[in-house]
Amino acid sequence: MKKTIEGKRVIFTISEGLTANKIPQYNQNLEELLPEPGAYDECILNLALTNNIDSAGVTFVIGMYKKMKAIEKNFCVAGANEDVQCLFKLMKLDKFFDMQS
Repeated sequence: MKKTIEGKRVIFTISEGLTANKIPQYNQNLEELLPEPGAYDECILNLALTNNIDSAGVTFVIGMYKKMKAIEKNFCVAGANEDVQCLFKLMKLDKFFDMQS
């Protein structure tokens, strides 16, 4: 997981599968890389380099959304491929957070 800061936006890019075997590492990285709440207004999860996601990956995304909502920050998923977007829409997750192509 790579962190980029653009103004008041923090962007996390995942370059591998968002799958159960990687989730513990991503959770640890998120805790280590997340800036202080006053340093940003929006958190973007960039999935442009991610080709597969399983149920643990979906749970990770929901967890990020809940974490951001709890501290009143905007959250969106960007760059997800068509299959991942369809999965999120099927699960109605697009009703909770924005998804950008």
